[in-house]
Amino acid sequence: MGALVVWWLVVEGLGLVSLPLTARLFSARADGGYGFAKLVGLLGISYVSWVVTSIGVLPFHVALPATVAAFVVLNAALAWSDRDALARWWHEAGPRAVVTHDGFWTVGFLFFAWQRSLAPEIFGAEKYMDFAFFNTLTRTDVFPPEDPWMAGQPFNYYYFGYLMLANLARLTPVANHIAYNLCVATVGGLGFAQAAAIGLMLTRRQLLAWVTGAATMLIGNLDGFLQFLERGGFHGFDYWRSSRIVAKGDTINEFPYFTAIHGDLHPHYIVLPVSLLLLGLLLDPEHFGRRDGVPRRPADVWRLLPVAFVLASMIVISPWELPVGAMVVFLLLGRAQPLWPLVSWARLAVAGTVGAMLVLGYVFYLPFYAHFTAPPGGVGHKFARTSLLEFLTVFGALLAPAALLLAGEVRKRVTLTREVQQLVVALGALATIVAYLAGNAVYVVLGLLLAAGLAATYLTDDGERRGPLLLVVAATVALLACEVVYIKDPYGDKLYRMNTVFKLYFQSWLLLAVAAPWCVGELLARTAARSRPLVLGVCAALFLASCCYPIGITATRLGGRGAPSTLDGTAYLEREHADDFAAIKWLRETVRGLPVVLEATGNPYSYYARVSSNTGLPTVMGWGNHEGLWRGHDREVGQRAQDVAKLYTAATLDEVKHLLDRYRVEYVVVGELERKDHKGPGLEKFTALPVVFSQGGTTIYRR
Repeated sequence: MGALVVWWLVVEGLGLVSLPLTARLFSARADGGYGFAKLVGLLGISYVSWVVTSIGVLPFHVALPATVAAFVVLNAALAWSDRDALARWWHEAGPRAVVTHDGFWTVGFLFFAWQRSLAPEIFGAEKYMDFAFFNTLTRTDVFPPEDPWMAGQPFNYYYFGYLMLANLARLTPVANHIAYNLCVATVGGLGFAQAAAIGLMLTRRQLLAWVTGAATMLIGNLDGFLQFLERGGFHGFDYWRSSRIVAKGDTINEFPYFTAIHGDLHPHYIVLPVSLLLLGLLLDPEHFGRRDGVPRRPADVWRLLPVAFVLASMIVISPWELPVGAMVVFLLLGRAQPLWPLVSWARLAVAGTVGAMLVLGYVFYLPFYAHFTAPPGGVGHKFARTSLLEFLTVFGALLAPAALLLAGEVRKRVTLTREVQQLVVALGALATIVAYLAGNAVYVVLGLLLAAGLAATYLTDDGERRGPLLLVVAATVALLACEVVYIKDPYGDKLYRMNTVFKLYFQSWLLLAVAAPWCVGELLARTAARSRPLVLGVCAALFLASCCYPIGITATRLGGRGAPSTLDGTAYLEREHADDFAAIKWLRETVRGLPVVLEATGNPYSYYARVSSNTGLPTVMGWGNHEGLWRGHDREVGQRAQDVAKLYTAATLDEVKHLLDRYRVEYVVVGELERKDHKGPGLEKFTALPVVFSQGGTTIYRR
C-alpha cells in the first residue's frame, strides 16, 4: 500500500507542477489541459534529460534530477508570468477541474493496480523482454543503453517509452519489481483519464466523459458476451480467446483492457496516453476547430510545434503509429476545408505541413535514429478475407453509434431523387456482388462507413463537430487498409498480416472509443423524442455486452487465484525458484552499474534469461529469437548462443578465457537452468573462481 501511495503522489505532483505549461497548450474549454498535465510533465522531463545525456553533456543520473529541477523552475516562471490568467481560471473553474480530472486519473490508476495485483507475475508471454528493458533503463547512465540480452551491443529497439516509465521508477523509492506493475497501472490510468478529458471537452457532459474513459480502457469486444452465453455465467472465461478472433487466430486483435491486464509493457501500450495527448491537442476547438492548420505567421508555427513534438514522440515510442498518426494530424488540421475539390492547393499545404512535422520530428529524436537500424521489411498487397462476423465481434459495439449517427446525418442532409435512389440501389447491388466474389463483406461495411463519414463531415460547417466525425473516418481508413495492405515481417505467409491487424486495430479502437460516446450524445440530441429510447437502448445494450469480458476475466481470476494479491511481480520466483530468486535478489541489491552476467540461453517466452530480465544486467545472449528479429537475423546472434554453450561445457577456464574476456563477463551464474542444460564436468571449472553468492543449487562466481 505504501508503494501505491508514494507512486500516486509522484504522478500527481508531476501534474500539478506541469499545469502552467499545459495551460498554454490547451484552452479553457479543455480545462487548461490539466487532464493531460501528468503525461506532459513525464514526457517533457524524459525528453530533455535524454537529449542532455545523448549529446554527452551530463551522465543520466545527473541529467534527470537536473531536468526535474529546471522543469519546476520553468513552470514557476510560467505561473508568475500568467498569474492573472491562472488566477482567473482557478476562480472560475480550477477546483472543479482539478477534482474532476484527478478523479478520472485516480479511479483508472487504482482499478488497473488492483487488476495487476490479481495476476502480478512478471513472467509469461514477453514480460521478460519488457522487464529487462525496464531494469536496464533504471541502471544506465548513457544512451543508447547497452542491450541486456546482447552484452556489449546497444539497444536496437525503440526504447524511449520504456525510458519514460523507468524515469518514474527513478523518481520514487519503489523497487522495480513493484514499479513495473505500477507502470502498467499508470499507463492504464492515464489512458482512462485522458480519454475522459477528451470526452468532457467534446460533450461537456460528465457522464459521457466517464463513458469515453470506459469505452477506451475498460470494455472488451463482444466475444466476452459470447463467452458469457456459452458458459452461462461469468466464470471460466478464456482470457486469451478474445484477442485472437480475426482469421481464426492468425492475427492479433488486442484492445486496451486486454493489454493492460495482460501486463506486457510493450510500445503499442506505452504509447496509448501519448496518442490521446495528440488527439487532445488537435480536438481542442479553440485551437484548430475553426481554421486549417497551415502556418501563415510565426504564431501559427509555435502553435503547431507541440503537435509536431507529440507526433514525433508517438513514432519514436512505437513506429507503427506513423501512418495512422500522420493521417489523423492531416485530417484534423485540414478539417476547416471543404471536401471538394479533393486535391487543392489548400489541402496540399496541409499535407506539406504534416510532412514538415515529420521531418522536424526526426530531428527532435535524431540521437535515437542515429543509432537505430530498422529490420528489413516493406509494404505488401493482398486482398484479405476477413469474416464479417469476426470483424463485428471486435468492432461492432464501437461502430454502432457512429453508423447510426452517420446514417441519420446523410438521410437528413441528402435529398434522394428517384434517379439517385435507383443509383444507390444499383451501387449497393454491385457492392454486394463484389463482396461475395471477394469473400469479404467487410469491404462493403467499411466502404459505406467511409462514404457516410466523409459526407456527414463535410455537409456540416461546424468545425467542432467535424473533429469527432473525422476520427471515425480515420479509423475506417485504417481498418480498410488492413484488408488490402500489410507490413512485411519475418512471421511467414500464414501470419503475413498478424502485426498489421494487431497495431492498426489497436489504434482504430482508440479513435472509435473516443468518438463513440460523442456520437451517442449527438444521436440523443438529434433524434426525435419517440425514437430516443430505442437508440439509447441499442447503444446501452452493446456497451453492457462489451462489459462482459472485463467482468468475466475479473471473476475468473478472483475465483482461481490461490496466492494472495500483491503488486510484487517477482513473488512467483520466491515460491517456485527459491534459489534462483535469492541469487537474483543478491545481484539486484548488491551490484551497481552494468557488469556482464553469464547465464544459460534458450527458448523465448520461457524462464530463460531470468537473471538479465529480473536485474537489467547484460548477459551474453538472452532470447536469441527476439534478438534475431530486432537485428535482421544477424549471424552474431547464433554465434553467441554457441559461445554460451561452450562457456558452460568446456573442461577448463583456459579454454574459454578468450570468450570470457571478449564478452567482459564478470559474474557467472550456475543455477537451475545451467545444471539442466549443461550436465557434465564443465560446470566444475568455475569452482576455481571466487564464490560471491551461494544458496541451494544456485551459485554466483565472480571473475
